[in-house]
Amino acid sequence: MSDISKETLTKIKKEKVHPRPRWYFLTRNYLFWFMFALTTIMGSIAFGMILFITGDMDWDIYDYLGISLTKALLKSLPYLWIILLIFFLFVTYYNFIHTRTGYRYRFIMILFISLVISFGLGLTFYYYGWTETLDRKLRSGVPGYHHLVYGRPRQWMQPEKGLLSGIITKVELGHNLLTVKDESAKEWKIDISQAKIMGVSLLSLNQEIRILGQQTGKNAFKATEIRVFRGLSPGKRRRENWDR
Repeated sequence: MSDISKETLTKIKKEKVHPRPRWYFLTRNYLFWFMFALTTIMGSIAFGMILFITGDMDWDIYDYLGISLTKALLKSLPYLWIILLIFFLFVTYYNFIHTRTGYRYRFIMILFISLVISFGLGLTFYYYGWTETLDRKLRSGVPGYHHLVYGRPRQWMQPEKGLLSGIITKVELGHNLLTVKDESAKEWKIDISQAKIMGVSLLSLNQEIRILGQQTGKNAFKATEIRVFRGLSPGKRRRENWDR
């Protein structure tokens, strides 16, 4: 017996090494495949959220604010979801290379496949409006989420800069006034005497609106343009148009 064989046997006896059963390796392989699928789905959700948040923004108002496109992009990108997407892509890569045959593939190939799957599923989530539903639940159920993600609600909650959004709680057409409750439950009196109304011919209770204009008091606002939010994500609106 060679010296190497003797050393190996001695080490096995000393460290009490026992062969692992086949089911251990099968279970380990299936677990990594499961984690690969799970993190791919999570990455897809992150990509879908990026699509929804950027697609839901009103990019034209940055001209109104006098902000360049570059500054608008830097201000509005959903950095939280971009970071999560990158994180899940690399965790997906880690899980894949630890499957039984994963070592055969190069990093670029695995990353490319993960990106294609994540983008495809992310587009599906966005197209069917699931990302909009998730965004609403996160904003209403997770404290501080709206501070981490810029999004349309924060974009329009800048009354000092002439931007305001909320739900109509009272309509006084005879006095050209609306009462609007913003996302923080603060009520505003909106003067609509000189407002251009976009999207509908008549304003009514419980409509979600976005207002361009000027703050004239602590709870007062003079509107120059009112946009009625239809409650559909860009993906849903696009699908609705395709189905007609």
